[in-house]
Amino acid sequence: MAVVAALALIVVLAVNQGSGGGDDSKSGKEASSSGAGGERDKGQKDPDAAKGKDDKGGKDDNGGDGKASSSPSPGDSESGDGGDEEPGDDASLPEDYTDVTDKRFHFSMALPEDFEQSGVAGRNSGAKYSDGGLPKIQVDFSPNPLKDAADGWRAQEPAVKGSSSGYHRISIKSVKWRGYPTVGDWQFERDEDGDRVRVLNRGFRVDDSHGYAIMITCKADKWDDEECRTLRKTAFKTFKPVG
Repeated sequence: MAVVAALALIVVLAVNQGSGGGDDSKSGKEASSSGAGGERDKGQKDPDAAKGKDDKGGKDDNGGDGKASSSPSPGDSESGDGGDEEPGDDASLPEDYTDVTDKRFHFSMALPEDFEQSGVAGRNSGAKYSDGGLPKIQVDFSPNPLKDAADGWRAQEPAVKGSSSGYHRISIKSVKWRGYPTVGDWQFERDEDGDRVRVLNRGFRVDDSHGYAIMITCKADKWDDEECRTLRKTAFKTFKPVG
């Protein structure tokens, strides 16, 4: 189901300010690169933001998530290990991983050797990588990042929920990661192409001209398996802004 189409949730936190989504964003199939930071449509309300609550309907991820912010958005409190790892802490990569640099979308990251770029997300906002199945990863870039990544995800959620079969929010929270000014994790499950999948979309602002979203999708029942955990940890550890 395209729903997954990229959920590019590009939270890119910032994401194309006000773009509201990728090419499929109107149907919610691809959370736009404005996902985590695009401006809300006029008149759109965010019940969770208004109430100051975040739904925590499932356990938090332990594979490379950032730690809960000491000054989180309302209701944000979960944490995970490995989120403070900085680039270059360990020169070694997992077996069968290799460094990939994408100058178009301004990042480098280590990915499985059998992963290839399978497409471009949203309004040419990012790149998708996989071996043709699951797990898969998408990295989006925006030159106009917003100031609150988690709030951007909340604004994007209604469209994704409405177009996704079996959507279930696990959490939307602000986290601390690498000292970036704003980082937001959005985790949820949904049905995609016959599989039940779990998604972690991390949107973050590096500086005033570099906003990103790293979206990782695995089969829900394989989330804690070595393949998916290694992909998450390696992606968050080796990601570097470029240009």
